[in-house]
Amino acid sequence: MDSGQLVWIIVIAVVVLALLGLALFFAQRRKKEKDLEQAKTLREAAAEEELDAREKEARAARAEADAQQARVDADRLQDEARRLNHGAESARSSARERARHARSLDPDSDAGASRGQDPDDERQEPVRNPHRDEGTAER
Repeated sequence: MDSGQLVWIIVIAVVVLALLGLALFFAQRRKKEKDLEQAKTLREAAAEEELDAREKEARAARAEADAQQARVDADRLQDEARRLNHGAESARSSARERARHARSLDPDSDAGASRGQDPDDERQEPVRNPHRDEGTAER
């Protein structure tokens, strides 16, 4: 082998090594760009997920506030129902007391008691005085 051939072999080897170096450099650069793009995509997805999470937290807080308001409304309605029931019981008691007083004033009110009817039971039919019914039928 002469020195001319040796120089050519060295030049070709250097060129091949340079080409391999350039190929490796551009491959790394391309990989780095791809990694940066993937990182950007992941950051955007993470930011979107964070917004979704905050939105869900806000909806949950609104739902909790609505539930609390519903509990307060239910408590108010329950208090109103108790008050109205108390008023109804009071009115019923007053009506019974007036009915008792009326029976004490009416001499014919004993007719129902003699037939086994409870004078305080509102579900029973009123007792009619047969003597009064005869007089009204003729008119």
